[in-house]
Amino acid sequence: MKIAVFGDSISTHIEMAVMTQALLTEAGIAAQVERFAVAGEDTNAAMNRLAGVVASSADYYYVFFGANDAAVHRQISPSQFADNLTTFVTALGAGKTTILTPSYVNETAIAKTQKMLGRTNAGFLPYVEIAKQVANQTGAGLIELNQAMLASPNPDDLIVSDGVHFTTKGYQLITSLIAADVRTREFKKEHV
Repeated sequence: MKIAVFGDSISTHIEMAVMTQALLTEAGIAAQVERFAVAGEDTNAAMNRLAGVVASSADYYYVFFGANDAAVHRQISPSQFADNLTTFVTALGAGKTTILTPSYVNETAIAKTQKMLGRTNAGFLPYVEIAKQVANQTGAGLIELNQAMLASPNPDDLIVSDGVHFTTKGYQLITSLIAADVRTREFKKEHV
C-alpha cells in the first residue's frame, strides 16, 4: 500500500514517514509513506506540485496545509484556502483523501523566537473550519488535528521552540492519527 502525505514543512520531516509506517506495520499493514512536502509552501504554491502527487497513484492521500496559508503575511484568504483544498480533493479523489486541519501553535514561543510571526491560534480557526467544511462538502475524510492537539495534556509539548513545528511527541500524535485513519479505511473496505 502507498500513502502520500501532501503538505508543508511539518510533513517534510522523516518522522512523518517512519513513524506512520511503524504504526501500520504494528497493525499488520505493509505500507510505504511518501512525502510530497515543501517547507514554507502554502496551498497556492502547492498547486504547482499537484500533478506529481496525483501521478504517485497512492492508495490514500493525506492533505496537511494551513500553517503557511493562515500566516498574516501570506494573504491566502479562507475562501482561497477552501478553493485550493477542494481542487486537491477533486484531483486526488475524495474517497482516497483525508484532510488534516491546521495544527495548534504555541504563540508564546512564536513571540519569544520571532521566527514564525503572523501565526496565531485565533488566526488559524477560520482555516480549521474551512478544512472541516471542505471535507464535509467533498466527502473527503477529516482528521481534526487542531482539536486533538488542544485535547492533549500540554499542547506546548507537541511543538518545538519556534512555536509551529512538531516535537517527537507532536509527530507521535499526528502519525498515530494518520495510522488510525488508514486502519479504519482498510477495515471498512474489508467489511463492505
